[in-house]
Amino acid sequence: MGKGHEQIYSMILPKLAECDIVQNGLRLGATPVENGVRITFLGRDYVITSDGVNPEDGLPADVNHRSLLVYYITSNGTGDFTYDFALLGRLTGMIDGQNNLANGIMNDPLIREFGDNYDKFVTAITSLGGTEVPASGSGKHVWQLLVLPKILSQIVFYEADDEFPADIQIMFDRTAPRFLDFECLAVMTGAVINELIKRGK
Repeated sequence: MGKGHEQIYSMILPKLAECDIVQNGLRLGATPVENGVRITFLGRDYVITSDGVNPEDGLPADVNHRSLLVYYITSNGTGDFTYDFALLGRLTGMIDGQNNLANGIMNDPLIREFGDNYDKFVTAITSLGGTEVPASGSGKHVWQLLVLPKILSQIVFYEADDEFPADIQIMFDRTAPRFLDFECLAVMTGAVINELIKRGK
């Protein structure tokens, strides 16, 4: 990971000392522990204290994940899921052309990895704790993944047919921007994609 990402993490660390981590954590779905809270992100438990964010298993962690958790635990966001999902660009007011381009750039690695191999995708998303939900239409599979306690994603896998190639779309509950801004949600989308690919290999 580049020095720039490490510098960003170091720069935002003081935010932890400026907030009540335990009270924020309770509002944001974390579990209180000694001197801080525990939170699950992409299948790993992290402990957040005023000193920083550290994976509970003691193994190395992506500094971007640690930065995301700083932003999340210091968020003022409130509210429950609406179960109304939208592509990331549509949560931020992008016009359709921009939204489709951004969505394609983000999701292309997923499509390259899984192609039309739905069984492989199922193995990957199940290992992350994803849950399949009813879907209408042949060849369309809908999964929900709780990325953070207050941020719910919906991942839709479209199998290839005679007219269209396979496609995978990642959406978020419309409440997600209450808890993380667009840049953080974009980084988080990348983290979800990378983790799915890693688990698919």
